[in-house]
Amino acid sequence: MKKQLFTNYFHITIILLFFFLVLFLFPSHLFSETPSRECKPGYDNKRFLSDDNNAALYNDFIDIEATNAILVDTETGNVLWGKNSSQSVYPASITKIMTGILAIENIEDFNELIEISENASGVNHSAFFFNKGDRINLMDLLKAALISSHNNATIALAEYVSGSTESFIRMMNDKARELGAYNTNFENTNGLDSGFPGHKTTAYDIALISSYAMDNELFKKIVSTVSDEITLNDEKITLKNTNKLLEYDYIKGIKTGYTENAGFCLAAFSDLNGRSLITVILNSSIDARESDALKLIYWAENNIKMVKLIDSETPLETIEVGEKTTVYVDLYAEEDISKMMHITENHVEIKNTALSRGDLPLNAGDKIGKVSVLVNG
Repeated sequence: MKKQLFTNYFHITIILLFFFLVLFLFPSHLFSETPSRECKPGYDNKRFLSDDNNAALYNDFIDIEATNAILVDTETGNVLWGKNSSQSVYPASITKIMTGILAIENIEDFNELIEISENASGVNHSAFFFNKGDRINLMDLLKAALISSHNNATIALAEYVSGSTESFIRMMNDKARELGAYNTNFENTNGLDSGFPGHKTTAYDIALISSYAMDNELFKKIVSTVSDEITLNDEKITLKNTNKLLEYDYIKGIKTGYTENAGFCLAAFSDLNGRSLITVILNSSIDARESDALKLIYWAENNIKMVKLIDSETPLETIEVGEKTTVYVDLYAEEDISKMMHITENHVEIKNTALSRGDLPLNAGDKIGKVSVLVNG
């Protein structure tokens, strides 16, 4: 009996040791549900492909004056080039991109007429004054914010959408988290950073937010407008876009900015020869901001190409099939493989591996092997 009890205890001990060993080798998080982040349906908050340091695919030397910059291919999600793109900096009026897209997503009637509050009145470094009680519709308010970068217009929009600027700023930060802009912290609606030391973001995060905003047709239309006319009370006011790059037909927006802390900033969306890019320039000079952006756009045009590495209509290999009766069969890839590549910096190696030589009969569409495409290993 004692021997039986000892044997049972021994077996139980072995089982417990095995159980604890499994827990040791396989951390508990593997058995728990992975935390999820809520996102707008259909939106991928990992749309830009890079590592944790926002590393770019290529490190060519490009002589730009900006302290921070990033260049993103919006079709592939590839970060093509970057300079201090993860550094936390002041964004100036680039802030209004988030304000604008949130307003658009939360306003039902853009023709609604509103009155300017005392909080949204005054100079506030804007292109023209708002006085308390001024009447303007929401569409014109949105245009003033995004075209002429009117600071008070963002305050009026925030108050309309959320009831207060404080509540709207919380919405801005929540939206930033939703989009994956985890290094962004908004403290106001317009980017005026005097007295707001924590109002910061990164070039990478701005690119994320910009790409998201440009998916909205109304936003895209407004920020690509060179000039427009709005009505304040009964007075017509002409707006001029602060984005000088709109003189180029391939520049489709989006926003400029400047403060003493932030320097001269720009987020630009370009569509040159079918390639859609987001270019972000931060902390540049008044003379270099636009030229910095153009240098990055032209560098991509001249150096980065979409290359078809595998053509599904061209045979990859011809093999012999059958024993008594032998036939030659052409093997094709199931689909094309294309990749955005630097024209001089990539080594491509293609390996074909037949899983089975097969036997007759062999039908079109049968899987008989695989092809591996290695770029730089």
